[in-house]
Amino acid sequence: MLPSILDVAQKFGIQFETRSYGKKETRCKCPFCEEDANKPKKYYLSLNTVDNVYKCWYCKTSGGVLDFEVQLSGKPYDKVKEQYFGKKKRKLHPAYLLNPYQLDRIGWKEYKRKSFQDFLQKREQVIKDWKQYVHDEMVVNYALFICIAHLENQEKRQEELLEWLIQSCWEAYIPNMYTRIQDEFLKPSEAAADWAREGIELGRSAWRVCLKTMDFELETLLLNIMFIHYAAHMETKKRHVPKEKRVTQKVI
Repeated sequence: MLPSILDVAQKFGIQFETRSYGKKETRCKCPFCEEDANKPKKYYLSLNTVDNVYKCWYCKTSGGVLDFEVQLSGKPYDKVKEQYFGKKKRKLHPAYLLNPYQLDRIGWKEYKRKSFQDFLQKREQVIKDWKQYVHDEMVVNYALFICIAHLENQEKRQEELLEWLIQSCWEAYIPNMYTRIQDEFLKPSEAAADWAREGIELGRSAWRVCLKTMDFELETLLLNIMFIHYAAHMETKKRHVPKEKRVTQKVI
C-alpha cells in the first residue's frame, strides 16, 4: 500500500503550515528550492492528501508520493518502491505508474478515481493515449525551441521566451522534457528522434507563415504551430478513415 504523503513529509522533518495541516491541501516549506525558508508566512509546497501528490508553486517540482520520498531520501526509485511493496517478480504496468497530474492531461484521472478495476482493464488504451500525448507535446515544444533558438540579435527576447518555454515544459508533466529537447538539439540530424524531425518541419512551416505576415510575436508563432500541427493531425486521421465511410459521412 502506498504511504500517506503527510507521513513521508513528517518522516523527513518538513515544516507544515499549522492551519492547513491534514486538510486536502496541506501547505509546507519547500525542501527543494527553499525559496520560502526565510519567509515566515510563505509555504510554497502543496501536499494533496487525497491524490497523494505534491507540487511546489515556486520551483514547480511535482510528482507522486513515491517520487516525493525518492527526492527527499536520495534513494533510487526501485528501492523506495520495494520498501512499501516488497520485491515483485512482475513489473507494474506503466499505466499504473502515471501520476494524477499526468492522467489528468490525457483525460483518465476521474475514470481511474471512479473505477480502478475498469481503469486496469483499459490500461493499454491509457498508455497509448499517454504516449501520443508525450509525442505531440514534444513535437510542438521542440518546434517552439527551434524557432526561439534561431532568433537573431534578440538575446533578451530569447531569454524571456526560453523562460516561458521551460515553464511550459514543467506544466506538461513529462519527465525531463526540456532537458530532452536541449539534448536533441545538439544531436546530428541523422540521429534525430521522430518527434524532433516533426518538430523541425512544424517550426519551419510556422516560421514561414510569420515571414509572410511579418508578425513574430510569441502568441502568433504559437498559434501558427498549434494550427499547423492540428491540421496535419486531422489530415492523418482523415487518411486512416476507410473510403466508403468518408463517402457516407459526406452524403449525411
